Amino acid sequence: MNRLFRDRQLPGVKIDSDATSAKHDSIAVREAKSGWQVGNRRCFITARRLEAWLISDWQHKQRQMSLPDLDFSPVRSGLFYSLRLGGTWVAADWWLHYFALDQQMNALRLEALHDDLNRLLLPLLPEGTAPFESPPRENVRPANQNDKPIFSPADLKRIAAANPRWNAWQQQVYDEGIAP
Repeated sequence: MNRLFRDRQLPGVKIDSDATSAKHDSIAVREAKSGWQVGNRRCFITARRLEAWLISDWQHKQRQMSLPDLDFSPVRSGLFYSLRLGGTWVAADWWLHYFALDQQMNALRLEALHDDLNRLLLPLLPEGTAPFESPPRENVRPANQNDKPIFSPADLKRIAAANPRWNAWQQQVYDEGIAP
């Protein structure tokens, strides 16, 4: 996301440094830390189907956060390993609470990012801003089913039961829910 906007050099658009962890902070945390206020601005959040997010988060922690032996079994119950909360397993719904997700938050689906950016965000940018194209190549990973864990129907039931808020949000964003 940063690169999509950094490359455009749009006046009045401030972009976080790639090195800052603040880019993952909630609006409330950012307001408290910096004194910046969201005011009447429209808010956006990237969205991903819960099963895909759980796998991606687990793989990211293995590769990028020096946790190569991180157990996958809690993920099968809809939990993620939270370093932010001191190294504990937590339901993924925690993130939706943390980000204070509500009806005013606009979801940008990662699977349809350029479509959602053009539909929801482009009209808010300076007149003449070029439409968004496909995401940068390095952000598009080929679907490799060999190294991607698979969830069983029982796993999907546990994931949905542990994350009712994400399930409802996913149904709204994607017009679908997690398979019961």
